[in-house]
Amino acid sequence: MLNHKEEVITFLNINKIDILLISESHFTNLIVVKIPQYNVYTTPHPDGTAHEGTTLIIRKTISHYELPSYQTNKIQATIVEVKAMSWRFTVATIYSPPRHNISTDEYKDFLQTLGNRFRVGGDWNAKHTQWGSRLTTTKVRNLWCAMSDSNYDYISNGAPT
Repeated sequence: MLNHKEEVITFLNINKIDILLISESHFTNLIVVKIPQYNVYTTPHPDGTAHEGTTLIIRKTISHYELPSYQTNKIQATIVEVKAMSWRFTVATIYSPPRHNISTDEYKDFLQTLGNRFRVGGDWNAKHTQWGSRLTTTKVRNLWCAMSDSNYDYISNGAPT
């Protein structure tokens, strides 16, 4: 029987994963994870307890460096900058608990930390019919406004996750 770390290593290798985004990783500052051939970056919940938080796992052969994480009660995000050929872009994983309402300005503040070229994935807990949900929440209206005001786009297959 494999332990969790061995399962993750097997998953990464079998699927040839370069970058893995994990939301709700439940890590604390006291948890250190090392995976051969990968760098592991974590952003715990600001209260230091093992709930919420994010983790980004990236292959060591990819030119990158860690950027300051975004760590509030409303949003936790682990962020790296990647260099691919002559391009630089930011990759981030996010977790936003469903109980918090986030204003348009708070979303803008977070999104501005990502630079001009970025991909951010994770659990926004923001429900919208265009993203496969049966309803649209206030939280997503504010995210939608922040994205529209900044001319950002999104990728979704339209199916619920």
